[in-house]
Amino acid sequence: MAPARVPNREAVAGTVVTGHGLTSLADAVTRVAPPVQGPAVVLGRLSQPTPVAAALVHELVDVLVERGAVSVAIAFQLRACDRDRGHGTVDDLARLAGLGGRTSRGRQYDVVDLSLEGDRTIAPETSVLHGIPLSTAWAGAGTRVLLGRAVTDLIDGYAAGLDTLLRAGEEVAGAAAADVVTDLLDLVPPSFVVVDALAPAVGPDGARLPYLLDSGVLVVGTDVLRVDGVVASLLGQDRGSSRLFAAARARRDRRGDLTPADPIEGLPAAPLLGARGPHPAARGAAVRLAAEPALERVLVAAVGGPDDAAAEIDPVLTVVRGVLTPLVEGASDGPGALALAGVLGALSTAAEGLLAWRTGLDKSAVSRRVVPLGFDPEALDDLAYDGLPEFFSEFDHLVDAISSTDDSDNGSDDAMRWRLVDGATVFETTREIAADFDAFIARVDVAAGISLMADYIGGRRVTVPGGAPGTTRQAERNLYLPQPNYLAAWGGEPIDVCKVELVERSTERHRLTWRTLHSPNGSAVFDDGSLTFTRSDVGTLVRVRGRQLFTLPRSWAGVDLGAIPEVRGPLLEEAYRRFFTTTFDNLEACFEGREFRIGRPAPSPTDPLLTRSLELLLGAARSWVGDTAAGSAGLAARGGAARDRGTGDGASATTVDLHGFRHVPGVR
Repeated sequence: MAPARVPNREAVAGTVVTGHGLTSLADAVTRVAPPVQGPAVVLGRLSQPTPVAAALVHELVDVLVERGAVSVAIAFQLRACDRDRGHGTVDDLARLAGLGGRTSRGRQYDVVDLSLEGDRTIAPETSVLHGIPLSTAWAGAGTRVLLGRAVTDLIDGYAAGLDTLLRAGEEVAGAAAADVVTDLLDLVPPSFVVVDALAPAVGPDGARLPYLLDSGVLVVGTDVLRVDGVVASLLGQDRGSSRLFAAARARRDRRGDLTPADPIEGLPAAPLLGARGPHPAARGAAVRLAAEPALERVLVAAVGGPDDAAAEIDPVLTVVRGVLTPLVEGASDGPGALALAGVLGALSTAAEGLLAWRTGLDKSAVSRRVVPLGFDPEALDDLAYDGLPEFFSEFDHLVDAISSTDDSDNGSDDAMRWRLVDGATVFETTREIAADFDAFIARVDVAAGISLMADYIGGRRVTVPGGAPGTTRQAERNLYLPQPNYLAAWGGEPIDVCKVELVERSTERHRLTWRTLHSPNGSAVFDDGSLTFTRSDVGTLVRVRGRQLFTLPRSWAGVDLGAIPEVRGPLLEEAYRRFFTTTFDNLEACFEGREFRIGRPAPSPTDPLLTRSLELLLGAARSWVGDTAAGSAGLAARGGAARDRGTGDGASATTVDLHGFRHVPGVR
């Protein structure tokens, strides 16, 4: 639900209707939309080469004015995908889309850039948008209308309303677009949604290489998820193939606020005649590549184009476009899709190899992540927080009964003991730090203990009201590099866990206790534990206890280490020793004021495209996938040059990549 100062806070039943032709719009809006109030803002898709139809925009303006809107503005905000294709202003995109500020009936409207005025206080601490400007024009409108266009998409299968909603806020470096749009849907939802399916853009990547159908269909509704589901059906796509839809639907499922399905009137029983989207093999490879945001940006920029009136922002993009665009154009059938999948898959393999290297050997180069909390901390009862000490006491008793595994040859000053319980590792590890307890707790906050641990790459922590004197309730989501780190080479996921926590402080002891609620990416079954700072004769005793059970990557599905305890035991203990030795080192560094956090801030959406690096990867990929795929790419690229797309052969005999290394291609 939207914040109190944002209009249209009440949810509206999600009825969806379809109509045929522009003349059906007024009737559809009358049937499903709430009354129009005050100024109306229409957040419409203006992205080239598939903006919404100007005639539909004008018809919608007329309908809104006739229904009582005191003014109408057509709004948009540039994202990286627009800038990467050479577009610099919202006004330029509006002109390219045929929007001149007046309808054929003489109604005037404004074109508004939503990035010009933003409010950083709308999103709560739990949101990925906390502290990020949200458009005041959109948030403060009496009526908010989302105007999308039905297009297929190489990565997400299709795009419609949710994709357009992303323009209501700024892009967040290090955050997934799916998290951003899900929070936008909660904070500043549209009053109603219109999707332009008059001439849907279909094909392997209709958003950027449009093949137009003459359907004459409009989709109108009050629930953007229902509308997008109808559009997916029209385009012959699984609605869940969209990362945006899947994330928004998952949040509704977790909150338990799904309602019985409302009737969907006018929905065709089958996709539109001629509808076709990306081949599953090609889309799967594109999804894998898009796991690296920088490469997703290049992929989106290099398919199709150059757009009309677009500036040339990167000469190397022409080279990359000359390879990728013909491959995507030819990916409508199985052989073409496999050729594209081969190239994208080779690119992904190279990118995954680089990430695995950084995870194990160059952690300073890993990008940090920004995420929402992932749950409503105030929806839980008091016992979820205040009962944590009692919940964890069982594991305290288990640990107390375990003999230490230390011996004189392990080379560690940190005591450790562990055992397996129900497949999970129950453990304790400690270190005595020669630091006065009072000075230590003044500089090292136990409440922030999880973010001080080894391999932490991002998360979110909020304080929850309530609790007994001397305690603080917290909710937290934390992300770590894959554990153990070497699993990254086998496709291991980052550890991503949502937790409830309780902080207890006394004159002799500070303790943080936590319990796992769920793991958004399924990387952990259990990650419960406690971090305790206790006054000691030496100074401060730091103790970590826990119960952990992490999920192995799919590539290890057939490996049963439990059947080989003489292998599993040493591997497990070594992994724990490495992790917590670094954790204790981090705590000491925090006390001493030294830098210890790994990683670097995620690349900004305004950073230049990494085309030079991708050009080099493409060269390698074409070799890896063999002469057949490489030959197909070369033939297609030459065909693309004949269509004035340009291959850029020889345009960059020597290149300098994002790391500053100079590369000279050899002779094949």
